[in-house]
Amino acid sequence: MENLLKKKQIRIFLSRLLLAMLVIVFYKIVMNFSDVMIWFKSFTKVLIPFFYGFVIAYLLNIPCSALERRLNRLGSGPLKKRSRGISVFIIYALFIAIVVLIVNKVIPLLQKSILDFISNFNTYYNNAITAIEHLPLEKLGLSEMLENMIPPQTAWKNMLEGIGLKEVLGSLNAVLGVTSHIFSGFITIVTSIYFLLETHNFKFQMRRLVDLYLNEKIRETVLRYGNIINDSFKKFIVCQLLDSLILCVITTIEFTILGSRYAMALGIMLAVCNIIPYFGSIFGSIGVVIIISCTSGINTGAIAALVLLTTQQIDGNVIQPKLMGTSFSLSPALIVIGITVGGAIAGIWGMVLAVPVVHILKVIAGDLIAVREKKVREACAGALKITADTAPEVSSDRNE
Repeated sequence: MENLLKKKQIRIFLSRLLLAMLVIVFYKIVMNFSDVMIWFKSFTKVLIPFFYGFVIAYLLNIPCSALERRLNRLGSGPLKKRSRGISVFIIYALFIAIVVLIVNKVIPLLQKSILDFISNFNTYYNNAITAIEHLPLEKLGLSEMLENMIPPQTAWKNMLEGIGLKEVLGSLNAVLGVTSHIFSGFITIVTSIYFLLETHNFKFQMRRLVDLYLNEKIRETVLRYGNIINDSFKKFIVCQLLDSLILCVITTIEFTILGSRYAMALGIMLAVCNIIPYFGSIFGSIGVVIIISCTSGINTGAIAALVLLTTQQIDGNVIQPKLMGTSFSLSPALIVIGITVGGAIAGIWGMVLAVPVVHILKVIAGDLIAVREKKVREACAGALKITADTAPEVSSDRNE
Protein backbone atom coordinates (compact mmCIF):
# COMPACT_ATOMS: atom_id res chain seq x y z
CA MET A 1 0.00 0.00 0.00
CA GLU A 2 2.81 2.39 0.93
CA ASN A 3 4.58 1.60 -2.36
CA LEU A 4 1.44 2.46 -4.30
CA LEU A 5 1.13 5.76 -2.44
CA LYS A 6 4.78 6.57 -3.11
CA LYS A 7 4.39 5.80 -6.81
CA LYS A 8 1.28 7.94 -6.95
CA GLN A 9 3.08 10.82 -5.22
CA ILE A 10 6.06 10.48 -7.57
CA ARG A 11 3.71 10.50 -10.58
CA ILE A 12 1.97 13.65 -9.30
CA PHE A 13 5.33 15.31 -8.60
CA LEU A 14 6.66 14.50 -12.08
CA SER A 15 3.50 15.76 -13.77
CA ARG A 16 3.65 19.03 -11.83
CA LEU A 17 7.37 19.37 -12.57
CA LEU A 18 6.70 18.86 -16.29
CA LEU A 19 3.91 21.46 -16.21
CA ALA A 20 6.22 23.93 -14.46
CA MET A 21 8.95 23.33 -17.03
CA LEU A 22 6.49 23.89 -19.88
CA VAL A 23 5.33 27.15 -18.29
CA ILE A 24 8.96 28.31 -17.96
CA VAL A 25 9.73 27.37 -21.58
CA PHE A 26 6.60 29.19 -22.79
CA TYR A 27 7.55 32.27 -20.74
CA LYS A 28 11.09 32.24 -22.19
CA ILE A 29 9.72 31.93 -25.72
CA VAL A 30 7.34 34.85 -25.22
CA MET A 31 10.01 37.05 -23.64
CA ASN A 32 12.60 36.22 -26.34
CA PHE A 33 10.25 35.89 -29.27
CA SER A 34 12.49 37.68 -31.78
CA ASP A 35 15.49 35.48 -30.93
CA VAL A 36 13.31 32.37 -31.15
CA MET A 37 12.05 33.40 -34.59
CA ILE A 38 15.65 33.96 -35.79
CA TRP A 39 16.57 30.50 -34.54
CA PHE A 40 13.44 29.01 -36.11
CA LYS A 41 14.23 30.60 -39.49
CA SER A 42 17.79 29.28 -39.34
CA PHE A 43 16.47 25.84 -38.44
CA THR A 44 13.95 25.82 -41.30
CA LYS A 45 16.67 27.04 -43.68
CA VAL A 46 18.67 23.93 -42.82
CA LEU A 47 15.61 21.74 -43.50
CA ILE A 48 14.77 23.30 -46.89
CA PRO A 49 17.07 20.97 -48.93
CA PHE A 50 15.45 17.96 -47.22
CA PHE A 51 12.00 19.33 -48.03
CA TYR A 52 12.96 19.80 -51.69
CA GLY A 53 14.37 16.28 -51.69
CA PHE A 54 11.10 14.93 -50.31
CA VAL A 55 9.07 16.79 -52.96
CA ILE A 56 11.30 15.52 -55.80
CA ALA A 57 11.13 11.97 -54.40
CA TYR A 58 7.34 12.17 -54.08
CA LEU A 59 6.98 13.26 -57.71
CA LEU A 60 9.52 10.77 -59.07
CA ASN A 61 8.07 7.93 -56.98
CA ILE A 62 5.02 7.88 -59.27
CA PRO A 63 6.87 6.75 -62.46
CA CYS A 64 9.40 4.85 -60.34
CA SER A 65 6.71 2.67 -58.74
CA ALA A 66 5.10 2.02 -62.13
CA LEU A 67 8.45 0.93 -63.60
CA GLU A 68 9.16 -1.23 -60.53
CA ARG A 69 5.83 -3.06 -60.95
CA ARG A 70 6.63 -3.65 -64.62
CA LEU A 71 10.08 -5.07 -63.74
CA ASN A 72 8.56 -7.33 -61.09
CA ARG A 73 6.15 -8.77 -63.65
CA LEU A 74 8.81 -9.27 -66.32
CA GLY A 75 11.78 -10.42 -64.25
CA SER A 76 12.57 -13.03 -61.63
CA GLY A 77 15.39 -13.78 -59.21
CA PRO A 78 18.13 -11.09 -59.01
CA LEU A 79 16.23 -8.71 -61.30
CA LYS A 80 13.15 -8.85 -59.10
CA LYS A 81 15.20 -8.29 -55.93
CA ARG A 82 16.89 -5.22 -57.41
CA SER A 83 13.84 -3.86 -59.23
CA ARG A 84 13.54 -0.87 -56.89
CA GLY A 85 17.16 0.19 -57.31
CA ILE A 86 17.04 -0.30 -61.09
CA SER A 87 13.83 1.72 -61.42
CA VAL A 88 15.25 4.53 -59.24
CA PHE A 89 18.41 4.63 -61.37
CA ILE A 90 16.49 4.75 -64.68
CA ILE A 91 13.95 7.37 -63.55
CA TYR A 92 16.59 9.58 -61.92
CA ALA A 93 18.81 9.36 -65.02
CA LEU A 94 15.85 10.49 -67.16
CA PHE A 95 15.07 13.26 -64.66
CA ILE A 96 18.65 14.57 -64.75
CA ALA A 97 18.66 14.37 -68.57
CA ILE A 98 15.44 16.41 -68.73
CA VAL A 99 16.82 19.02 -66.29
CA VAL A 100 20.05 19.31 -68.31
CA LEU A 101 18.04 19.66 -71.54
CA ILE A 102 15.89 22.40 -70.00
CA VAL A 103 18.89 24.29 -68.63
CA ASN A 104 20.96 24.04 -71.83
CA LYS A 105 18.26 24.38 -74.50
CA VAL A 106 14.88 25.58 -73.26
CA ILE A 107 15.95 28.32 -70.82
CA PRO A 108 18.41 30.01 -73.24
CA LEU A 109 15.67 29.97 -75.89
CA LEU A 110 13.18 31.52 -73.46
CA GLN A 111 15.73 34.13 -72.41
CA LYS A 112 16.43 34.97 -76.06
CA SER A 113 12.69 35.28 -76.79
CA ILE A 114 12.11 37.56 -73.79
CA LEU A 115 15.06 39.79 -74.67
CA ASP A 116 13.96 39.95 -78.32
CA PHE A 117 10.41 40.87 -77.30
CA ILE A 118 11.66 43.64 -75.00
CA SER A 119 14.05 45.04 -77.59
CA ASN A 120 11.28 45.16 -80.24
CA PHE A 121 8.60 46.27 -77.82
CA ASN A 122 8.35 49.83 -79.19
CA THR A 123 7.54 48.50 -82.65
CA TYR A 124 4.97 46.05 -81.33
CA TYR A 125 3.36 48.73 -79.17
CA ASN A 126 3.06 51.21 -82.04
CA ASN A 127 1.62 48.53 -84.33
CA ALA A 128 -0.96 47.62 -81.69
CA ILE A 129 -1.97 51.26 -81.14
CA THR A 130 -2.27 51.80 -84.92
CA ALA A 131 -4.45 48.71 -85.25
CA ILE A 132 -6.67 49.87 -82.37
CA GLU A 133 -7.05 53.33 -83.94
CA HIS A 134 -8.41 51.75 -87.10
CA LEU A 135 -11.15 50.01 -85.15
CA PRO A 136 -14.62 51.68 -85.14
CA LEU A 137 -14.40 52.56 -81.45
CA GLU A 138 -15.65 56.15 -81.69
CA LYS A 139 -18.99 54.99 -83.08
CA LEU A 140 -19.38 52.72 -80.06
CA GLY A 141 -18.18 55.40 -77.63
CA LEU A 142 -15.27 53.27 -76.42
CA SER A 143 -12.29 55.29 -77.59
CA GLU A 144 -11.89 57.49 -74.47
CA MET A 145 -12.46 54.56 -72.14
CA LEU A 146 -9.83 52.49 -73.97
CA GLU A 147 -7.29 55.33 -73.83
CA ASN A 148 -7.73 55.53 -70.08
CA MET A 149 -7.43 51.76 -69.70
CA ILE A 150 -4.23 51.26 -71.76
CA PRO A 151 -1.10 52.23 -69.77
CA PRO A 152 1.46 54.45 -71.55
CA GLN A 153 4.31 52.94 -73.51
CA THR A 154 6.94 53.75 -70.89
CA ALA A 155 4.92 51.93 -68.20
CA TRP A 156 4.77 48.76 -70.32
CA LYS A 157 8.46 49.04 -71.10
CA ASN A 158 9.44 49.45 -67.45
CA MET A 159 7.19 46.57 -66.44
CA LEU A 160 8.74 44.23 -69.02
CA GLU A 161 12.27 45.23 -68.09
CA GLY A 162 11.35 44.74 -64.43
CA ILE A 163 10.10 41.22 -65.11
CA GLY A 164 12.63 39.26 -63.63
CA LEU A 165 15.33 38.24 -66.04
CA LYS A 166 17.56 38.81 -63.03
CA GLU A 167 14.93 37.42 -60.66
CA VAL A 168 14.18 34.44 -62.91
CA LEU A 169 17.85 33.58 -63.27
CA GLY A 170 18.36 34.13 -59.56
CA SER A 171 15.50 31.78 -58.72
CA LEU A 172 16.86 29.28 -61.21
CA ASN A 173 20.25 29.41 -59.52
CA ALA A 174 18.61 28.85 -56.14
CA VAL A 175 16.56 25.90 -57.37
CA LEU A 176 19.34 24.18 -59.29
CA GLY A 177 21.93 24.73 -56.60
CA VAL A 178 24.27 26.97 -58.59
CA THR A 179 27.05 29.12 -57.03
CA SER A 180 26.56 29.39 -53.26
CA HIS A 181 23.73 26.83 -53.23
CA ILE A 182 25.73 23.93 -54.65
CA PHE A 183 25.92 22.18 -51.29
CA SER A 184 22.17 22.52 -50.70
CA GLY A 185 21.50 21.20 -54.19
CA PHE A 186 23.76 18.21 -53.52
CA ILE A 187 21.91 17.47 -50.25
CA THR A 188 18.59 17.76 -52.10
CA ILE A 189 19.65 15.23 -54.75
CA VAL A 190 21.10 12.75 -52.24
CA THR A 191 18.04 13.09 -49.97
CA SER A 192 15.62 12.51 -52.84
CA ILE A 193 17.54 9.36 -53.91
CA TYR A 194 17.45 7.94 -50.37
CA PHE A 195 13.76 8.79 -50.04
CA LEU A 196 13.08 6.94 -53.30
CA LEU A 197 15.10 3.89 -52.26
CA GLU A 198 13.55 3.74 -48.78
CA THR A 199 9.92 4.40 -49.73
CA HIS A 200 8.73 0.87 -48.91
CA ASN A 201 10.65 0.83 -45.61
CA PHE A 202 9.24 4.25 -44.66
CA LYS A 203 5.67 3.06 -45.34
CA PHE A 204 6.31 -0.12 -43.33
CA GLN A 205 7.63 1.81 -40.31
CA MET A 206 4.71 4.26 -40.43
CA ARG A 207 2.29 1.31 -40.52
CA ARG A 208 4.03 -0.21 -37.48
CA LEU A 209 3.69 3.04 -35.52
CA VAL A 210 0.02 3.34 -36.44
CA ASP A 211 -0.64 -0.28 -35.42
CA LEU A 212 1.26 0.22 -32.17
CA TYR A 213 -0.29 3.43 -30.86
CA LEU A 214 -3.81 3.60 -32.33
CA ASN A 215 -6.81 1.43 -31.70
CA GLU A 216 -8.46 -0.45 -34.55
CA LYS A 217 -11.19 2.07 -35.37
CA ILE A 218 -8.88 5.11 -35.39
CA ARG A 219 -6.23 3.11 -37.26
CA GLU A 220 -8.64 2.24 -40.07
CA THR A 221 -9.74 5.88 -40.31
CA VAL A 222 -6.14 7.17 -40.41
CA LEU A 223 -5.07 4.65 -43.06
CA ARG A 224 -8.17 5.29 -45.18
CA TYR A 225 -7.78 9.05 -45.23
CA GLY A 226 -4.02 8.75 -45.67
CA ASN A 227 -4.60 6.70 -48.82
CA ILE A 228 -7.24 9.16 -50.04
CA ILE A 229 -4.91 12.15 -49.51
CA ASN A 230 -1.97 10.41 -51.19
CA ASP A 231 -4.03 9.18 -54.17
CA SER A 232 -5.71 12.57 -54.63
CA PHE A 233 -2.47 14.56 -54.73
CA LYS A 234 -0.62 11.93 -56.78
CA LYS A 235 -3.31 11.61 -59.43
CA PHE A 236 -3.93 15.36 -59.66
CA ILE A 237 -0.21 16.19 -60.01
CA VAL A 238 0.37 13.53 -62.68
CA CYS A 239 -2.75 14.41 -64.66
CA GLN A 240 -2.17 18.16 -64.47
CA LEU A 241 1.48 17.89 -65.54
CA LEU A 242 0.60 15.55 -68.43
CA ASP A 243 -2.23 17.82 -69.51
CA SER A 244 0.06 20.87 -69.42
CA LEU A 245 2.72 19.01 -71.43
CA ILE A 246 0.18 17.96 -74.07
CA LEU A 247 -1.21 21.50 -74.23
CA CYS A 248 2.32 22.90 -74.57
CA VAL A 249 3.11 20.64 -77.55
CA ILE A 250 -0.23 21.29 -79.30
CA THR A 251 -0.20 25.07 -78.86
CA THR A 252 3.49 25.35 -79.83
CA ILE A 253 2.69 23.59 -83.12
CA GLU A 254 -0.36 25.83 -83.64
CA PHE A 255 1.57 29.04 -82.97
CA THR A 256 4.37 27.88 -85.28
CA ILE A 257 1.83 27.31 -88.07
CA LEU A 258 0.41 30.80 -87.42
CA GLY A 259 3.91 32.20 -87.91
CA SER A 260 4.60 33.49 -84.39
CA ARG A 261 8.31 33.99 -83.71
CA TYR A 262 7.70 33.23 -80.03
CA ALA A 263 5.78 29.98 -80.55
CA MET A 264 7.73 27.86 -78.07
CA ALA A 265 7.86 30.55 -75.38
CA LEU A 266 4.09 31.13 -75.68
CA GLY A 267 3.40 27.38 -75.55
CA ILE A 268 5.46 27.05 -72.37
CA MET A 269 3.77 30.12 -70.90
CA LEU A 270 0.34 28.62 -71.58
CA ALA A 271 1.38 25.25 -70.12
CA VAL A 272 2.64 26.89 -66.90
CA CYS A 273 -0.56 28.91 -66.55
CA ASN A 274 -2.62 25.78 -67.20
CA ILE A 275 -1.28 24.21 -63.98
CA ILE A 276 -3.66 26.53 -62.11
CA PRO A 277 -7.15 25.09 -62.79
CA TYR A 278 -9.80 27.26 -64.50
CA PHE A 279 -8.26 30.72 -64.01
CA GLY A 280 -4.78 29.81 -65.26
CA SER A 281 -5.84 28.72 -68.73
CA ILE A 282 -8.17 31.72 -69.11
CA PHE A 283 -5.60 34.38 -68.17
CA GLY A 284 -2.85 32.53 -70.04
CA SER A 285 -4.93 32.43 -73.24
CA ILE A 286 -5.75 36.15 -72.95
CA GLY A 287 -2.06 36.99 -72.51
CA VAL A 288 -1.04 34.81 -75.46
CA VAL A 289 -3.67 36.39 -77.75
CA ILE A 290 -2.52 39.90 -76.77
CA ILE A 291 1.14 39.05 -77.47
CA ILE A 292 0.35 37.45 -80.83
CA SER A 293 -1.85 40.41 -81.77
CA CYS A 294 0.96 42.83 -80.95
CA THR A 295 3.72 40.84 -82.67
CA SER A 296 1.90 39.33 -85.67
CA GLY A 297 -1.11 41.59 -86.21
CA ILE A 298 -4.74 41.80 -85.13
CA ASN A 299 -5.93 39.30 -87.74
CA THR A 300 -3.43 36.67 -86.61
CA GLY A 301 -4.40 37.40 -83.01
CA ALA A 302 -8.08 36.82 -83.82
CA ILE A 303 -7.23 33.52 -85.52
CA ALA A 304 -5.10 32.56 -82.52
CA ALA A 305 -8.04 33.31 -80.22
CA LEU A 306 -10.31 30.99 -82.22
CA VAL A 307 -7.64 28.28 -82.32
CA LEU A 308 -7.04 28.57 -78.56
CA LEU A 309 -10.77 28.48 -77.85
CA THR A 310 -11.09 25.26 -79.86
CA THR A 311 -7.99 23.76 -78.24
CA GLN A 312 -9.20 24.62 -74.73
CA GLN A 313 -12.59 23.01 -75.48
CA ILE A 314 -10.90 19.83 -76.70
CA ASP A 315 -8.61 19.86 -73.67
CA GLY A 316 -11.42 20.43 -71.18
CA ASN A 317 -13.91 17.97 -72.70
CA VAL A 318 -11.67 15.22 -74.09
CA ILE A 319 -8.09 15.23 -72.77
CA GLN A 320 -8.68 16.09 -69.09
CA PRO A 321 -11.62 13.65 -68.63
CA LYS A 322 -9.50 10.90 -70.21
CA LEU A 323 -6.62 11.64 -67.81
CA MET A 324 -8.55 12.26 -64.58
CA GLY A 325 -11.68 10.17 -65.18
CA THR A 326 -14.30 10.76 -62.47
CA SER A 327 -11.78 11.14 -59.63
CA PHE A 328 -12.24 14.92 -59.38
CA SER A 329 -15.86 15.28 -60.42
CA LEU A 330 -16.31 18.56 -58.55
CA SER A 331 -18.79 21.27 -59.39
CA PRO A 332 -17.33 24.43 -60.98
CA ALA A 333 -18.59 26.48 -58.03
CA LEU A 334 -16.59 24.36 -55.56
CA ILE A 335 -13.46 24.62 -57.72
CA VAL A 336 -13.75 28.40 -58.08
CA ILE A 337 -14.33 28.85 -54.33
CA GLY A 338 -11.43 26.49 -53.55
CA ILE A 339 -9.03 28.29 -55.90
CA THR A 340 -10.04 31.70 -54.52
CA VAL A 341 -9.64 30.64 -50.88
CA GLY A 342 -6.44 28.71 -51.63
CA GLY A 343 -4.93 31.73 -53.39
CA ALA A 344 -5.82 33.99 -50.46
CA ILE A 345 -4.25 31.58 -47.94
CA ALA A 346 -1.19 30.21 -49.76
CA GLY A 347 -0.78 32.24 -52.96
CA ILE A 348 0.10 30.39 -56.17
CA TRP A 349 0.64 27.06 -54.41
CA GLY A 350 -2.79 27.35 -52.80
CA MET A 351 -4.37 27.88 -56.21
CA VAL A 352 -2.45 24.98 -57.78
CA LEU A 353 -3.34 22.49 -55.01
CA ALA A 354 -6.90 23.73 -54.45
CA VAL A 355 -8.60 20.95 -56.45
CA PRO A 356 -7.18 17.94 -54.53
CA VAL A 357 -7.69 19.74 -51.21
CA VAL A 358 -11.35 20.48 -52.07
CA HIS A 359 -11.78 16.86 -53.19
CA ILE A 360 -10.39 15.59 -49.86
CA LEU A 361 -12.62 17.97 -47.86
CA LYS A 362 -15.61 16.82 -49.92
CA VAL A 363 -14.87 13.17 -49.08
CA ILE A 364 -14.49 13.99 -45.38
CA ALA A 365 -17.72 16.03 -45.37
CA GLY A 366 -19.55 13.21 -47.16
CA ASP A 367 -18.34 10.69 -44.55
CA LEU A 368 -19.38 12.95 -41.66
CA ILE A 369 -22.84 13.43 -43.20
CA ALA A 370 -23.16 9.65 -43.75
CA VAL A 371 -22.25 8.95 -40.10
CA ARG A 372 -24.76 11.55 -38.91
CA GLU A 373 -27.49 10.13 -41.16
CA LYS A 374 -26.79 6.65 -39.80
CA LYS A 375 -27.16 7.88 -36.21
CA VAL A 376 -30.41 9.67 -37.07
CA ARG A 377 -31.81 6.54 -38.75
CA GLU A 378 -30.81 4.40 -35.77
CA ALA A 379 -32.43 6.88 -33.37
CA CYS A 380 -35.63 6.93 -35.44
CA ALA A 381 -35.66 3.12 -35.64
CA GLY A 382 -35.18 2.91 -31.86
CA ALA A 383 -38.04 5.36 -31.26
CA LEU A 384 -40.35 3.36 -33.56
CA LYS A 385 -39.41 0.13 -31.79
CA ILE A 386 -40.17 1.62 -28.37
CA THR A 387 -43.53 2.89 -29.67
CA ALA A 388 -44.36 -0.51 -31.13
CA ASP A 389 -43.46 -2.27 -27.86
CA THR A 390 -45.58 0.04 -25.69
CA ALA A 391 -48.60 0.16 -28.02
CA PRO A 392 -50.18 -3.21 -26.92
CA GLU A 393 -49.85 -2.26 -23.25
CA VAL A 394 -51.73 0.97 -23.85
CA SER A 395 -54.55 -0.86 -25.69
CA SER A 396 -54.83 -3.54 -22.95
CA ASP A 397 -55.17 -0.87 -20.29
CA ARG A 398 -58.02 0.68 -22.24
CA ASN A 399 -59.78 -2.69 -22.58
CA GLU A 400 -59.63 -3.17 -18.84
